[in-house]
Amino acid sequence: MKYLVVCAFLLAAVAPAHAYIDAGSGSYVLQMAMAGVLALAFTVKLAWQRIKSAFSSMVGGRQSSGTNLGG
Repeated sequence: MKYLVVCAFLLAAVAPAHAYIDAGSGSYVLQMAMAGVLALAFTVKLAWQRIKSAFSSMVGGRQSSGTNLGG
């Protein structure tokens, strides 16, 4: 509780910085956020494929490779 009061006091006593974020930093932050979202989407897709594959092998279904060569 003591640390919370000290942190609250320090945050309340901060003076304005009058700083800015330039376009290069802003675009870098945006790029990292987009990369994080895409990495999360890829991870979810990969996990879903593994779960689906595990359930289909338990049921005894044949896994399709995505290509149908006349068979």
